[in-house]
Amino acid sequence: MTSKLHTGFVVVDRDRCRFRVDRRTYSDREVLRRERDTLFRRCWLYVGHGSEIATPGDFLTRTIGGYDLILTRDRSGAAHAFFNSCTHRGATICRELNGNARVFACPYHGWVFDAHTGKLRDQAAKSGYSDSFNSDGVYDLRRVPRLEAYREFHFVNYDANAMGLVEYLAGAAEFLDLVADQSADGMEIIAGGQELHSSGNWKLLIENSYDAYHGPTLHRSYFEFLDTRVSGQNMVATQKGYGVGLGNGHGAFEIELRSGRPVAQWIAPFGAESKPVIAAIKRELVERLGETRAERVAERQRNLIVFPNLVINDNIGLSVRTVYPEGPDRLMAYVWALGTRNESPLLRKIRLDNYLTFVGPGGFATPDDFEAFALCQRGNDFTPAAWSDISKGMTADEDLLHAKGDFMDEAQMRSWWTQWDRMLGGAGQLQVPGSGGGQDERADHA
Repeated sequence: MTSKLHTGFVVVDRDRCRFRVDRRTYSDREVLRRERDTLFRRCWLYVGHGSEIATPGDFLTRTIGGYDLILTRDRSGAAHAFFNSCTHRGATICRELNGNARVFACPYHGWVFDAHTGKLRDQAAKSGYSDSFNSDGVYDLRRVPRLEAYREFHFVNYDANAMGLVEYLAGAAEFLDLVADQSADGMEIIAGGQELHSSGNWKLLIENSYDAYHGPTLHRSYFEFLDTRVSGQNMVATQKGYGVGLGNGHGAFEIELRSGRPVAQWIAPFGAESKPVIAAIKRELVERLGETRAERVAERQRNLIVFPNLVINDNIGLSVRTVYPEGPDRLMAYVWALGTRNESPLLRKIRLDNYLTFVGPGGFATPDDFEAFALCQRGNDFTPAAWSDISKGMTADEDLLHAKGDFMDEAQMRSWWTQWDRMLGGAGQLQVPGSGGGQDERADHA
């Protein structure tokens, strides 16, 4: 039995099957402060993919949950995450986005750190320091408290006492497997990536990624494009699938939609020359995974959200997104295309065409979505309406963290908000199934 801690911002009315969120959560600075102190300090946050630090000495730098980090690969092949701050006076050490290095040198006073181990190797003008000055290693680069990986997806956690990554991922691990299993050679981040800034609270992007309901309305032009591209199909009418809460706030929806995938669903616009190549990939999937799982990998599309802020869009393309708040009404998103290692140039072109057509920064979906974020933010900030509704498909006895329903419903979004409410209210990462309750019940009931 857990305490009935809650934020006061999420209200559940089981009698009327209503799930509502106070719209102050999208604009209140105190809410944002609490999110930064809890969600971005205690949850596992995606930092990068193993393919981005493929060889010893490879590194990348990113700002994750408000901290500048360096992710590196050492001589033995192990990954490390260090705070990108000199232990002397705090200056940013590495100013490149990525590369390969033996050492990192602070531009301020010339302190030099081993890029593989983080150990302090030199202090430029050494006079004045005793021989035992760093004998306890306190001036080595400071390590992030926790770094763990699942299927080459690397995550950090600033809480040294956090549960392990695999336990934290819960049911989301299965969906990461569906991505990683697309190639026997593994997956890789495709060179490039985008950094997008927009008006709108960061949670609007998360909600949008969970939400298939908006597709036929907001992305009408894209579905009309698909109907033209794949003649004889009504994409809106023929898509079917489910949405599900996966525990710990994670969730996904998965659908059947014949819009074409390089792994491994051929359509005529891909060209006749690609048909036998994609057929061979499908045969390999069947041999390696079995027919049932191969069908799921190849023929279904899915969006996965790992709480609080990682989005995997595994649809006609394949992309990885993270989103962070720049303020209550501003967001910043990182977006990378993900592909299979050793992919043929022909299929890589198809993959990138698919990616750019839909979720790329100039595609059919992303500009629509970001405009919607701005509209929602303005509506939240400048109208007196108090609540956002997330009730579609709700049942009176729903387990809010693990509910499953039609993909057009909002069960997976309710799972995210339930975990948000628990964490900001103080209940942490508990996984307590929902029980019955009456009107005005909090989402974190026990």
